[in-house]
Amino acid sequence: MIMELYHYNLKRPNYNLEKIEQKNVGVKEYRLTYRSPYPTGIETNDVVYVQLFLNESKSKKDKSDLKNNHILILIHGFSSKKENMDNYYRFIDKMNENNLSCAFINLPFHLNRTPEGEKSGERITYFNDMETLRFFHQSVVDVKRLIDILTKILAFDKIYICGISLGSMVSLITMANDNRISKGIFIIGGGNWEEIHWKGILRLILKGNCTYGEKKYKDKTNREACRDIYSGFPIFLKKIKEIKCNKIRMDLKDLPDLKKVTTKMCFLCDPLAFAYRIKPEQVLMINSKFDFYFPKESTEQLWEELGKPKILWLNKMHSSKILIDKKIIKETKNFLAGI
Repeated sequence: MIMELYHYNLKRPNYNLEKIEQKNVGVKEYRLTYRSPYPTGIETNDVVYVQLFLNESKSKKDKSDLKNNHILILIHGFSSKKENMDNYYRFIDKMNENNLSCAFINLPFHLNRTPEGEKSGERITYFNDMETLRFFHQSVVDVKRLIDILTKILAFDKIYICGISLGSMVSLITMANDNRISKGIFIIGGGNWEEIHWKGILRLILKGNCTYGEKKYKDKTNREACRDIYSGFPIFLKKIKEIKCNKIRMDLKDLPDLKKVTTKMCFLCDPLAFAYRIKPEQVLMINSKFDFYFPKESTEQLWEELGKPKILWLNKMHSSKILIDKKIIKETKNFLAGI
């Protein structure tokens, strides 16, 4: 089946919304589940799992507080584990205190979507370039289906998105392919897969190989092959910006000029490829000076492609602990409030 990249068949979604025990006063908590628009055939993974933290109106008579109808979608990082979610929930609590509802979505093959016998996120460490693209495609369309539910059924009129690490990459690509998202906050992320893969700690973690079976790379190390592959990436970036329509077939059949310069399919899930679609005033970047996953060059390239939006550099390590930094909480609130 040939698909349009980061798009899916639009139809009214089937979903299940279950209220769970309320822990915080003024916040209703729900468990939302629905079928992924891009099924992989793995049942556990194909049921999307979302936790909703919906603010109750301070006063039914007070119509001035429009934030009651705004919601922030939060996307976690790579290999996140259920037992290490405290920082995410503390961040959500702070957003709720600002009268902002939140939706915390699980990425494919992570958390509640982890196949039996596997660890959260373990599977994607072995993905090749095509499997990586499919992962990003499913991640993006899952978030877009969530937005369908939030806007059409739950009637939110402002959608924001915030992602950390891997979640920042998914957030950016989603925002670039869905104009219903008003603002995006990208935390400790970047672009350019070559920079990310080989100049940070991921070179010791990612085991996938996108050069399987290709004779021209048989005498090269993976590092040399990746350098050769990404040497054509600047030409690819130029070509993808020339495309008039937003919809791209995954096989690129209708775009021969782009297909010719798409040396590897991971080009199509590199945040740099879609950053130009987002206005800089819609973005807040928050990054670490001591990031061992996303090198500074990776972040700066993304910042350039986004049109140089506001960026904060913190003396923090690459960790979800950055979410509970007081400066991050303040900057996030101010950015979403338009201050």
